[in-house]
Amino acid sequence: MPMVTSKVVAAVVVIALVVVAGASYYEFFSAPSPGCASVTPGAMSRTTLSGTSFGGVTEYRLPSQDRWPSAVTTAPDGSVWFAEEEVPGVAHFFPGNGTLVEYAWPGYATPKPPDCIPGATTSGIALWQGRVWAADEYNNAIFGVNPADGSTVRVNTTSNARFPYWLAVGPDGNLWFTSENTPAALGRISPNLTLSIIQLKGLGNDQPIQLTFVNSSYALLDTINQAENTTTKGCICSGHIYSFDPSNVTSSITPEIVGGNYALTLPTMVTFVDGRMWVAQHLPSNVLSYDFATGQWTSYPTSTVPWSTTLPLEILANGSRVWFNEHYANKIAFIDSASWTLTEISESNPPAATAAGIQNDESIALGSGGVWFTSLSGNYLGFISANYRPAFQIASEESGSLTMSPGQNATLQFRVTGTWSSALEVNMSDTESFTSVPKLIQLVPSVAEVPPGGTPYVLTVHLTLAQSIKPGSYVVAVTLTEGGVQQSAYAFLQVA
Repeated sequence: MPMVTSKVVAAVVVIALVVVAGASYYEFFSAPSPGCASVTPGAMSRTTLSGTSFGGVTEYRLPSQDRWPSAVTTAPDGSVWFAEEEVPGVAHFFPGNGTLVEYAWPGYATPKPPDCIPGATTSGIALWQGRVWAADEYNNAIFGVNPADGSTVRVNTTSNARFPYWLAVGPDGNLWFTSENTPAALGRISPNLTLSIIQLKGLGNDQPIQLTFVNSSYALLDTINQAENTTTKGCICSGHIYSFDPSNVTSSITPEIVGGNYALTLPTMVTFVDGRMWVAQHLPSNVLSYDFATGQWTSYPTSTVPWSTTLPLEILANGSRVWFNEHYANKIAFIDSASWTLTEISESNPPAATAAGIQNDESIALGSGGVWFTSLSGNYLGFISANYRPAFQIASEESGSLTMSPGQNATLQFRVTGTWSSALEVNMSDTESFTSVPKLIQLVPSVAEVPPGGTPYVLTVHLTLAQSIKPGSYVVAVTLTEGGVQQSAYAFLQVA
């Protein structure tokens, strides 16, 4: 996941919206449990996995019974580490030969049927000081496992930094973590395993969720506000991104808000690349970027699904690509800032057709040649190759931003290239609202499906603005899909 934690196992597929004191807001689809994991607490287990590939995706099914794989990270040698909540413990996967080594943390009771409720809840994982570290949020512990012999050390956070969440290795050589404690705080573990607490001042009701170090003197802190709206009695579900200097920290800091008071909706993760900050929001069907040079925020819509919003959850960037997962769409996606296109790839084959197909693929990690992800209820580790290209590509032929007034209309053109053997369905989305469903911006394509072809095809979209649309900046996405993959081209609109 990140963010936002509270998991419930049930005998049928359900959705649970849970608020737990001190813990984050989290949505989770659960599936029938096939049985309980069977690794002896404190022991190691070794097996070999084989992969199943479709499109650009390879899935490695984990041993039965369900391991509940969650937080994931990659090592410099190309291997992959991830948490297994039902074991509970961590696992080490070697893609070259398929070897999986599981390390069960000591001191936990083995999950029992019929529900096999996991003993741990893990969102944070990191490699530090020769061990793999993972946080068990509700048991207020951070475990470090030595891969050589499976020996485990535990840092107890109960008294000072309850509910440890996200882990990040700092430029100072310490292991940092966010804590959903009240009052708001960060934790910092030194190489000799001394725990120190850094109180966060000036956050109001914002709770720290995720932390990323841009460089030795600049860190970004993602927060969410789950306080009750006094009028609606529902969750405020806002948040901010803050910054601070990690080289100048004492027992307390007062972080500064980044990007002013721009309205964020349950921001769950932030990343930084090439002068831009990118934010995943876990209620809308969009992600955000903030350009530090211009001071401008831009919202980028995803495609839509009929049963919900897509709920981006984690977001990471390398080069011109910004990768994120769409929890309720069951997809891994990336925005290419070189072409301003969005590619969304189904994590399952066949793709999810209803909410029942959601596999809770909630955590992602950048790796050599692609992106790794875990499937909490699907019980697999997955990989999407960065070299994968859809058989078709779409690009906007508009240059720059189109300026219009309410009530006006215009024609947009998009060029489709490649070779595709079946018709491509045409869909639309935009940034009018958190659902990304067009309303006041009417978008009518020249065809509902692009016919099979192998030569450049020009798709025309007629755009009409309602008189009631508010002035501002909007982004329109025109999406093509053959089912398992979507590609969208962005067009930028300024309403005067």
